[in-house]
Amino acid sequence: MSEKIVFELPWSEALALKASKLYYDYDMRHSAKRYIGWLFVGLVQFGIVGALKHDSYGLLFTSTFLVVYWYYGRWYLRKGMIKRFYRQHHSDAEHLQVEVDESGISVNGEQITWQEVLKVLVFDEGFVVQTQKGTLFFEKEYFANSSERAAFKALAKKEEKL
Repeated sequence: MSEKIVFELPWSEALALKASKLYYDYDMRHSAKRYIGWLFVGLVQFGIVGALKHDSYGLLFTSTFLVVYWYYGRWYLRKGMIKRFYRQHHSDAEHLQVEVDESGISVNGEQITWQEVLKVLVFDEGFVVQTQKGTLFFEKEYFANSSERAAFKALAKKEEKL
């Protein structure tokens, strides 16, 4: 690939939340963290036994709270923290100029080499690029055409980041 892939990324709070949700769901499906929820469900079962046999409700209440938090509450707390951070550190009309080539990814002139890229995740909605400094999200619509998307994917595969 000898020519650069160039596009403009209009960054917004909605896009930041979308990227975070994609990465959050991916991380929960592909890491050992997903088994912690099973542990909490097991604790609920012990809590039910303790409540029925010994009239002890502490474990039941605690484990039920943990299950509800683990499966339903974590994303909403994380979403609130992301919104608060985004509003404090970003303007609404921020546009990022992105250039991708064999040397790396350039965002508004700041070069990110392929060695600094930890991994590139491919979703139906676009690409999540995790770097040592942060995370970038490139929606598929930002590329000029499907051949640019394929070239980006091939370059990430060549650099062993997929």
